[in-house]
Amino acid sequence: MGINKKVASVEEQDSILIADSSREVIVSGVFKRKAVGRPIKLNVIKDKSGFTLLELLVVVGILAALVALALPYYQDYVNQSKLTAAEADLQTFKKALAMYDQLEPAMFKEADLRTLIGKYLQDYRANSTQEMPMDPWGNDYQIDVQEGVLYSMGPNGTDDSTVTILNRESSGDDIMVSWKAPFIVASARVVNNTTIEITFSRKVEDISAMASNVVVTGIVPAVVVSANTVQRVSDTSYRIILTGTLVAATPKTSYAVTVSNTLVAQDGKTGFHKRPEDNSNGNVVTFEY
Repeated sequence: MGINKKVASVEEQDSILIADSSREVIVSGVFKRKAVGRPIKLNVIKDKSGFTLLELLVVVGILAALVALALPYYQDYVNQSKLTAAEADLQTFKKALAMYDQLEPAMFKEADLRTLIGKYLQDYRANSTQEMPMDPWGNDYQIDVQEGVLYSMGPNGTDDSTVTILNRESSGDDIMVSWKAPFIVASARVVNNTTIEITFSRKVEDISAMASNVVVTGIVPAVVVSANTVQRVSDTSYRIILTGTLVAATPKTSYAVTVSNTLVAQDGKTGFHKRPEDNSNGNVVTFEY
């Protein structure tokens, strides 16, 4: 019986091993539980399809519409920025030229602005041969010394302005500034009954020897100033010694001083501009006595 039980025990153990063979293995004589694997369910998300052609066309259409709406505003912004930059440049040059005319012995009369570099203006040159600074559209700023104007030819790059003795205004899309007054006889005043003083809007070349070119009317007959009767007071003021005598009257008598258009300003301007306030001749000025 003992042997049978032992055998039975061995067989029983074998049956257990056989029954559990799916769960246990013998490693080096030691039972080890075998990991029982279960099927792994992968929650794989199926790939969705991309944009359809219609959806892409809709997106492209929306983007195109936004660009079409925004582009004009952007272009206007860029154009306005360039206009503002050009105006700022011209104001800078204007101040430099005005300071030069005021502080230097003679007025500025060069064809370009290089003379101003250092003392009155920062160096704007990209290279040593550059004469004029360039505007935001890549064109040289224009200067007319005798007419006293600076200007940019604007976005179209074409000189639309015709600057003349009658006109110092820009045309087309040009941007223009003037840095000095029109060349005129600015005023006349009585010093005494034989002397008047006339003042010019710009510094003039010495006119002491040009007395015959100054005529005073209003006295009968008209007074023609004799030679050697012009006295220099400053670059802009001269006293005229009359060959006749002014007579004080009540009411006051109006006189006119006419200066020849051959007079030359220090900047090279010959002849006078029209008066901007009434377009009258700039070489004629009136006074009362």
